[in-house]
Amino acid sequence: MTTIVQQILNGPAQSGQTQTVHPDMSLKHTKGNLIDLAEAGAFDVIVHGCNCFNTMGSGIAKEIRERYPMVFAIDSLTESGDIMKLGCWTEVEPSTFLIINAYTQYGYKGAKMNVDLFEYTSFQLILQKLASLHGKKDFGFPYIGMGLAGGDKPIIMSMLEDFAIQVSAIGGSVTLVEFGK
Repeated sequence: MTTIVQQILNGPAQSGQTQTVHPDMSLKHTKGNLIDLAEAGAFDVIVHGCNCFNTMGSGIAKEIRERYPMVFAIDSLTESGDIMKLGCWTEVEPSTFLIINAYTQYGYKGAKMNVDLFEYTSFQLILQKLASLHGKKDFGFPYIGMGLAGGDKPIIMSMLEDFAIQVSAIGGSVTLVEFGK
């Protein structure tokens, strides 16, 4: 019987397994729970999007807040509503992996109001910094910015694909995790 980590690293795309979307692309895709996969050793770093108001009240941010309260505590040390957080992040290493709270949107409730709140320039800056500081590591991302932030999926996917190519060239990897079984 293979472990979840072995399935992610070796298997075809099924629940808990990965595939590369296009032979020329380095971005891997899998289904599952990003946090469970990180806890199983699949990732060195997980990156999720946050707004600038210290809420972590929905989506994967809420699950991270509940499972790793210290991540929310660190986020809460930053000034609520500070627009200067865009393009930056807070980080906590609760166990064997690093959790990045990436400030990718100023406000929240974008999807509910059919508004795109995702800050593309901020996200690009974050990806550049991550590649420079942690590029040799294995990254896991949720569908960052494509849900509650109301972001443009093709644009964000292209940004992640570019990041994956850059990271894989120096020894790291990038996996996009679709929540599900």
